[in-house]
Amino acid sequence: MATVKGISDNHTVMVDLDNMSFRKVKGLAELACKHFGLGGFIILKSSHRHYHVVFDKPMRFWSDVLRVISWIAIISNNPNVWKWVCMQAIKKACTLRVSEKPTKNGVKPKPRIVYRYGGQNNMIKEYLIFRKCILGIIKQLDVYDET
Repeated sequence: MATVKGISDNHTVMVDLDNMSFRKVKGLAELACKHFGLGGFIILKSSHRHYHVVFDKPMRFWSDVLRVISWIAIISNNPNVWKWVCMQAIKKACTLRVSEKPTKNGVKPKPRIVYRYGGQNNMIKEYLIFRKCILGIIKQLDVYDET
């Protein structure tokens, strides 16, 4: 059985935007960044028309994170985003995939950064450090499995 590795956090505004163009994702992220004063963001492409966005400003309370991602879901007018936000609300944390993901049609690659905007020194920096650590562990486990 394959596993998918991800990062969960309840102080970082992160959102999974599926079935959307890069242009719309970028526009939504810029709008949210300015509206909520989120400092900056990165966009990661997880597969064709599937993107992850991580914002830089740390949030003290989960309710603030939930308010931002709910607003993004409403503005996106995308049922896939609404469903994702509901799942995060149930868990009380945002989760984004960092590893490859097996599918019935093959494997989705690990998400890669395709765009950066504004500040990157707070939650984005922490996210990228933790992501690098997880990917390093996965790589070590793959090497171990091959021996």
